[in-house]
Amino acid sequence: LLTETVTVEQLNDIKSIEDSLVAPVLYTNVQVLKELSAPERKKKFVDVVLPTILIYRHHLAVQKERLSVLKEDTNKSKKWSTVDSSFVQELVKKYRTSDLGELINRMEPPPVSLTLAQAAIESGWGSSRFFQQGNNIFGIWSFSTSDSRMLAGERRDSTNIYVKKYESLFGSVEDYHLMLARVEQYQSFRNCINRSNNVFELIWYLRNYSEKRDQYIIMLRNIIADNNLVKYDSYTIDPSYMTYPKIRKPDQ
Repeated sequence: LLTETVTVEQLNDIKSIEDSLVAPVLYTNVQVLKELSAPERKKKFVDVVLPTILIYRHHLAVQKERLSVLKEDTNKSKKWSTVDSSFVQELVKKYRTSDLGELINRMEPPPVSLTLAQAAIESGWGSSRFFQQGNNIFGIWSFSTSDSRMLAGERRDSTNIYVKKYESLFGSVEDYHLMLARVEQYQSFRNCINRSNNVFELIWYLRNYSEKRDQYIIMLRNIIADNNLVKYDSYTIDPSYMTYPKIRKPDQ
């Protein structure tokens, strides 16, 4: 995939998305959204975040297809190469399961509309300090001193709260997906996502994502509906930016 990295120094650096074929641009230093009017901020926020989501989903799909081929190999008692074994072990460690079927299920990402809705809520459509200074789109907390992190402006029971800092928006999208893919409390969410991609069903399994609980579900539903975010579920990376490595078929 031929991606471009753009450092945002002014609003015009953000490319407007006008149709369902999206250029794979990774934006950095996005600090220009806070002062915009609400409608313009929403539009520019999608222009910034949607390409990152689609780039991540593309890389994920390539990995998932390769893993599916290797799983078929095991069913036919074929041995993996050293490179393939290392690839699988890396995924096993990342997704915290050695069951290949479960691993493939965990790699299924949330719908684009849901990802955008959570990103909008957690970052205030790109206006939050965490988004601007830490590339943290989803308000993900840090519980380890080994994390790159920043102090939040609130406390819990006299305890400081920290949120993670990422080198890029891509890192934030990846960490968000991995959290939903690995944490036990999202098992029902994962079960649902592998039988239905209906975003209005999926949101009910995210009650524990926020301390607001049921109110959070209502917020998600309203943001998705009011901003017609479901339309972005059909958006894809513009094929003219794609490279197509050959993926071996299971019977080869």
